[in-house]
Amino acid sequence: MVFAIRDVMAERSFQFNWTYIRNLALEHKRELLTAHITAVLVALINLPSPLLLPMLVDEMILGKGGPLIRAIDSFPPTMWHGPVLYVGAVVAAILVLRAGDLALGALQERQFSRISKEVIFRMREVLLKRLERMEMVEYETLGSGAVTTRCVADLDAIDRFVGATVGRLVVATLTLLGIAVILLAINWQLGLLILVLNPAVIYCTVVLGRHVRELKRREHEAIEAFQESLTETLEAIHQIRAMGREYAYFQRLVGHARVIRDRSAAFAWRSNAASRLSFQVFRFGFDVFRAVAILMVVFSDLSLGLMV
Repeated sequence: MVFAIRDVMAERSFQFNWTYIRNLALEHKRELLTAHITAVLVALINLPSPLLLPMLVDEMILGKGGPLIRAIDSFPPTMWHGPVLYVGAVVAAILVLRAGDLALGALQERQFSRISKEVIFRMREVLLKRLERMEMVEYETLGSGAVTTRCVADLDAIDRFVGATVGRLVVATLTLLGIAVILLAINWQLGLLILVLNPAVIYCTVVLGRHVRELKRREHEAIEAFQESLTETLEAIHQIRAMGREYAYFQRLVGHARVIRDRSAAFAWRSNAASRLSFQVFRFGFDVFRAVAILMVVFSDLSLGLMV
């Protein structure tokens, strides 16, 4: 979002941009460091969970043995050793890892949310201070609806992005890198495949997001026009009723509300369709990955458990 207003005292235009938002966030270096350390821990906890059961398939069902069964055997008495113990220990370990992921994930969301709320508060504070000194001609040019939209709706959109998307992006990036490293260690061909497929999926998502972003902008413009018209109507309601023109003015408001309905509906279904298409691209990439993994089992030394 870029929001420019004229500062009477500084006689210059002021803009919010992503550099400004980043600099605001970097003022909270300690909180950012803690949040990113938590994100790293979340990624590290997420990595072993999907590997434990496939390892158990190789070591217990296929009888290959390995570090997982040896680690489990080192704790209980020998008489307890067996499939029930192995499966129970692995399920318990997965439960502990999932619980840790839940707890650390909530802590990470809390930390990123606090930073985003502080950033949005600082932006609103700057806006209000500059609005206090803004020239009257700027009020007349922008209109109260545009100012309200920028102070509320636009900043709320940035808040959702900074608070949720950034935190998830960190965890997803670290998890992807961890999975790629593990796959490279298991089978370098599969590792390279995942490194090629995931950027393609991300590129597809970005392309779709650009089209959806334009729809969101049009929705905000419709809300802005509605707020401007509503404010003008309510401020002049006595004169409007004195002239008997309330029907015409409120019909105009209904027209603006209809535009909001149409643009919001267009954004909602197309955004959902874009999300579904992106997910289907991801699923197809995952199916390709599994198909290649099956071929690796047939033509290389990749085990069935690791393929699963």
